[in-house]
Amino acid sequence: MLKGRLLSKMLVATLLPSSIAIFGLGVAAHETARTMLEEELGRRVGAAAAGIAMLVLPEQLEAIGAGDEGSNTYANLRRRARAAKDQLDLRRVMFVARDFTCRTDTEGRIALGAVAHELGADKPELERAARGRPTSAPLFWGLDNLPYKRGYARVGQAGFVVVEASAGYFQALAGFRRWLLGVGAIAMVFIVALAGWFSRRMTGPLERLAIHAERIGEGKLSGSVPVETKDEIGRLAARLDEMRAALAARDERMRMMLAGIAHEVRNPLGGLELFAGLLREGLADNPDRLAEVARIEREIATLNNVVTDFLDFARRPPPTMERWSLLNLLVEVSEVVGAGESTVRVDCAADLLAFADRGQVRRAIVNLAKNAVAAAPSGTVVLAGRARQDRVVIEVRDSGPGIPAAERENIFAPFFTTREKGTGLGLAFVREIARDHGSQPWVETAPEGGALVGFSVASAGRTPG
Repeated sequence: MLKGRLLSKMLVATLLPSSIAIFGLGVAAHETARTMLEEELGRRVGAAAAGIAMLVLPEQLEAIGAGDEGSNTYANLRRRARAAKDQLDLRRVMFVARDFTCRTDTEGRIALGAVAHELGADKPELERAARGRPTSAPLFWGLDNLPYKRGYARVGQAGFVVVEASAGYFQALAGFRRWLLGVGAIAMVFIVALAGWFSRRMTGPLERLAIHAERIGEGKLSGSVPVETKDEIGRLAARLDEMRAALAARDERMRMMLAGIAHEVRNPLGGLELFAGLLREGLADNPDRLAEVARIEREIATLNNVVTDFLDFARRPPPTMERWSLLNLLVEVSEVVGAGESTVRVDCAADLLAFADRGQVRRAIVNLAKNAVAAAPSGTVVLAGRARQDRVVIEVRDSGPGIPAAERENIFAPFFTTREKGTGLGLAFVREIARDHGSQPWVETAPEGGALVGFSVASAGRTPG
């Protein structure tokens, strides 16, 4: 999951700017080429119009009008227009008077003396040409759906020469656009492949680091963290392994210390227990003093329990997984902790099976149940079990005063206790056992009003009905 999220984020972070850059460069290159080609065509038609204007006398335009189709002047003007069209590779050459009436048209679309209304859209360009500057008009599309461009030049004060040239570069531009799209697509494929390769090389070690970090957070300190690269990720892995080794060494020192203290304390306790027994025998005729001996024996038993907790915490074995009935275990625990005024009941399906270390889970539930009975000495304690996907959820609820929110984060820490004679290891055992079974214990407010403490283990399904 982590790898998928990192990979998708890195691909987006790489591909989004790359796509924008490639698209922007493609659009810029295309628009630059189009603008340059259009300006070049504009200069060409303007120069062509200026050159043709120099071949015609203003008097020729003034000398002809409607009905002069058979005159030599008209024939001469028409011949020069056609020659210029062929020599300069133009689509059309037309002479018009100042009032836009046609004097000749190589395409024959406008009759002699008729008004060339199609030039009305180019009045700004005609005004510039009238001031003696050859100019070109914006592109327009002809009836054949092809682009063309017009150029204008003044013929004295008599009129204008109008030339039209095909914008054939649009076909080359279309080819250039297709080339840009092809190159862009190839570049994107290459970038996707390269980004995916780099992302996988980065996210793979990061995912494995995250797995190792989760294991360390769960207290599983065996097995070193491999250093797969020599970059920052490799240095991070090395530091994480150093941290794991330091934590493992610290835990080992703590367990050895606990075991050593327990052994050192247990030996004198054995002697105290022996002498307490001898003292009881010696005071058999003195009942008043026997009550004091009983107090000594109770305190010795309490110390023995503390020593046993220390040893068990220091030498807790790895879990042995097996299939067993959760209902049977909860009933067994309820019988162990049910003596007293508290009402202990079980809420669990009869066919629910767990796959876990039965002995360790039993110890965790017993610890939770004893805490619940102590919190609700005359109330209700519920040992509950239910299935949730591929897990079995185990909860212990009570009707006591509950656990303050400020203490909920600390109750599972070793040696944290609110009791006068508690060791603070009972809930620490629960946390370690839950972690060994792939879970973390949680604390909530129970429906009964007190505390709800739960954890989960793997499910083994249900018994066949």
